[in-house]
Amino acid sequence: MNIDFLKQLQRILRLKDLEAWDVAMNGKDCRIIIVDEGRPSRDEDFPWLKDGIGEDKRENHITAHVFSSTSLEKSEERMLYHIAEHLTDHVALAHCQVTVLFQQEDDYDHALSRLLQAKGYPEDHTIPLSKFFRFSQDS
Repeated sequence: MNIDFLKQLQRILRLKDLEAWDVAMNGKDCRIIIVDEGRPSRDEDFPWLKDGIGEDKRENHITAHVFSSTSLEKSEERMLYHIAEHLTDHVALAHCQVTVLFQQEDDYDHALSRLLQAKGYPEDHTIPLSKFFRFSQDS
């Protein structure tokens, strides 16, 4: 399984606390949306852990949402997990925790709109074109 990072990985939105990437892999399109939660980690950030994370809560939590419209094979999930890990490698991991959540979703734009609204942004289609003239769409 190979990903041509120049053709099959494209950042579509960059804000100070949210980034969205489209990924094509094995004929499947996915979207990774990385959200800087701006808060300490909580037990509910780790739904697969029965008793939560206990005392190992760090100062900031980052969630990488991986959306796919079809079910993914385990090898594809692993590859997308590593991509999400790579995209968050620059943060001070001694002070931040990152979770990667996989969700099946047919409408990636709707998923992005939900996360933008949760962070207090307008829906993605209301961001004016002029915001895309700069490296970050916050400016």
